[in-house]
Amino acid sequence: MTDAEYEAKLMELLEGVNQGWGRGGVAGFLIAKQIKNGELAAWLRRFGDRLFEGAQGSTASADAVVSLQELARRLELLGGVAGGELGEVAGNFGREILVEFPLVSDEGGEDVDGEAEAWCDRGEKEYDLNDLEGAIISYDKGLKIKPDYHQAWYCRGCALGELGRLEDAIASWNKALEIKPDFHRAWYNRGIALGNLGRLEDAIASYDKALEFKPDRSPPTTKP
Repeated sequence: MTDAEYEAKLMELLEGVNQGWGRGGVAGFLIAKQIKNGELAAWLRRFGDRLFEGAQGSTASADAVVSLQELARRLELLGGVAGGELGEVAGNFGREILVEFPLVSDEGGEDVDGEAEAWCDRGEKEYDLNDLEGAIISYDKGLKIKPDYHQAWYCRGCALGELGRLEDAIASWNKALEIKPDFHRAWYNRGIALGNLGRLEDAIASYDKALEFKPDRSPPTTKP
């Protein structure tokens, strides 16, 4: 199959995913087109390499960036449902596009708050798709742009907690609380993590802080 044929099939697949195809829809498309998951993944990897090689030292127009951002969004959707090598390559490719071609404001300068929020929104979508590593990468990108973005620190901690990286999660919530000390959800989740680590006195202190700012929320109780 030629590069043009692979590209046409990929665009069909991305359009289907954009319309709501799940894993079964993707698998059915590949079977119908007689394309193996690994073969399309290998071509997509080569396609990405060529795209980034061509982008080195060049500046994309605003319209081109918008198109690439949409491509990245669809690739990340594909990454969430394709499975196998294709899912991994598509997700990684989408995230790499976002790093190489960041959003810019209409005035040509970076819209710091808007871009940081866009990364956080992307992280939340990846979190919902259980792509926790991808979510953390997105939160980190947002925090690189806006280090005092307490919501991104909080969400990052939630993703780390889901991965069982409790110490890292606590560190992330601590950063959120340095910026917003009355963030009761961060205190609450911090207490849960500390309890799971067996640091019960610290957990109680964290719950007490959560209750100080949100008195109508009760901390979890342990079963006898």
